[in-house]
Amino acid sequence: MLQKSYHTKTSDLISQFVQERTESGFSAMELLAFLSERGESVNKTTVYRNLDKLVESGRLIKRKSAVSDGFVYQTAEKDGQCYGHIHFQCEKCGAMIHLSDRLTADYLKSVSENFGFKVDFSLSSLNGLCEKCRTFE
Repeated sequence: MLQKSYHTKTSDLISQFVQERTESGFSAMELLAFLSERGESVNKTTVYRNLDKLVESGRLIKRKSAVSDGFVYQTAEKDGQCYGHIHFQCEKCGAMIHLSDRLTADYLKSVSENFGFKVDFSLSSLNGLCEKCRTFE
């Protein structure tokens, strides 16, 4: 039996939050703060449960944060190709950039062939400072 999907004010706000962050990663705590600022009293368990559902549906990608012990969530590409390339994560602002260009793809293919690796793109990212954060150094 299919589980019904309920639209609540909280789920609508979570959708809004995710849509506003297509160019950056975010943490569960950032989402919790966003909900709190809008008058929604939601516990952490509810936030994590909603995030897990979005990951399971393929709408979000969950990966280890480069800046904390937690996880960062990122909007997956609409065409479902997000799992076929690596990402860059800014260590300062959390921006997540899709590295799906031909040069990066060719490099990863070369590394895989030369060393016999099979890269798990869902766990792989390059970390550093994005262009915006580098200008403020």
